[in-house]
Amino acid sequence: MTNQGKEIRDFIERMTGPIPEKDWLLYEGNLVESFSPRGATILEIGKPCTRIWHMLSGAVRKIEVVDGVSKTTHFYTAPKVFTVLESALNRSPSDLSIVCEEDCDFLELPFERLSYLYDQSRFIERIGRRIVEHEFIEEFSIRRMFLKMDSLERYLFIEENHPDILKRFQLKDVATFLGITPETLSRLRKNRFSR
Repeated sequence: MTNQGKEIRDFIERMTGPIPEKDWLLYEGNLVESFSPRGATILEIGKPCTRIWHMLSGAVRKIEVVDGVSKTTHFYTAPKVFTVLESALNRSPSDLSIVCEEDCDFLELPFERLSYLYDQSRFIERIGRRIVEHEFIEEFSIRRMFLKMDSLERYLFIEENHPDILKRFQLKDVATFLGITPETLSRLRKNRFSR
């Protein structure tokens, strides 16, 4: 296993607990290596999500379009496992797109392989369940952030808990994630750093 593959296994085992070697080898044997350059769209709005991405290196963001305006909904940096859960589970068109903000290396798992893998291993079934739970918790946390925090508090939360987002993504995209204009974000940052 490559060092990057080990990072993904470590990431998953932080969610699931230890995975027996034979079960991990079965899981890993169904992962397909892929590379996407910066700027590539790995999932388009309106297309069904058919895979789970295991990001070995790079950074991506999820985007939705509301009233013709693109808004960032999530930022992910490696190592990370992600999908568009509703689309993948329902086999429905995705209301999100996923764009690579850096060159990205992935191990992809076709969603259609999950049933087979679940039948082979209860540990792999645990992996699937924990990935779904992890996605749900992230969605819930983001919604709570928007309900309970104003724009400055949301910015401070990102700055304190996810500083890599401010370093690796464009501030205009951070602004759409926070629900504010780039100009408002500039003022928040200026006020923050002039204290």
